[in-house]
Amino acid sequence: MFCQNLFEARKSTTQYCSANCAKKAYKDRKRQERIVHATQENLEKLSAPLKELQARDYLSVEEAATLLGVSRWTIQRAIKRGRLQTLKVLGRRIIPQKSFNQFLNNQYNESHATQTSQVQW
Repeated sequence: MFCQNLFEARKSTTQYCSANCAKKAYKDRKRQERIVHATQENLEKLSAPLKELQARDYLSVEEAATLLGVSRWTIQRAIKRGRLQTLKVLGRRIIPQKSFNQFLNNQYNESHATQTSQVQW
């Protein structure tokens, strides 16, 4: 029932009280399908560049920032503090994928260690 009105069905397959109610339910169902489809398309469009970046052997500072969802200045600070190893090629800093993954693992381990030490029973 779309309109929430009680009705007596003539057949066991009747789902709606009237043709109007059936049309409204159909439109609502199609609207929901369009929303789901549009959401899936948007996710695919957004995730395509990330998948491409993850497949690279070397990343620029901007690309690393995009992958982490932080600003490039955050990546620059990590480089300056020695937490993220880079190579300098023709005046540009590039980050090897291995170094980037190691940085992520270290960050995860540090945050996980502080969270478990804060848990009190």
